Amino acid sequence: KSTLIKVLGGIYTADEGEIIINGKKVNIDGVKAAQANGVAIIHQELVLVPYMTVAENIFLGREPMSSGFVDKKKMNHDAQKLLDDYQMGIQANQLIKELTIAQQQMVEIVKAISYNSKVIVLDEPTSSLNIQEVEKLFEMMRMLKDQGISLIYISHKMDEIFEICDEISVLRDGNLVMTKSTEDTDMNEL
Repeated sequence: KSTLIKVLGGIYTADEGEIIINGKKVNIDGVKAAQANGVAIIHQELVLVPYMTVAENIFLGREPMSSGFVDKKKMNHDAQKLLDDYQMGIQANQLIKELTIAQQQMVEIVKAISYNSKVIVLDEPTSSLNIQEVEKLFEMMRMLKDQGISLIYISHKMDEIFEICDEISVLRDGNLVMTKSTEDTDMNEL
């Protein structure tokens, strides 16, 4: 699973196989290529800067500029719009360190969306969440799916997989063992 994530995210270059996004074969040979092809990775360990605001984290490295300076007003406005569009209940000017783990994860997802991602890979996203936070995450994932964004959900929690996934692929020792529609399999077969 970690190799798959790194290949999709552009950290490793695939030495065999194909990556096809929206029916088109793509070449992901670096992180920028992954972003250009609409792939975003939400790692199990979040990579936000705790003493920066939500808006600063969302636009880190691509801040809107005006007259040679960061346009904080535009950055906060654009970030708040994204947060409001997904009903986050988070303020763009809040410091990351003030947010719960679940809220930080939502910021990571909003950051991925801000890159116009077509494919978002979520690696063990519920490992630090309580039941209510998992439901909020699943609600957001359903919203993203309805907008045509593909989600790759990596988890060992079978009950969650059966609740949220349309298809299930099983990887073992680096090999694809099975891919089936969720409705065509069960816990025993997995």
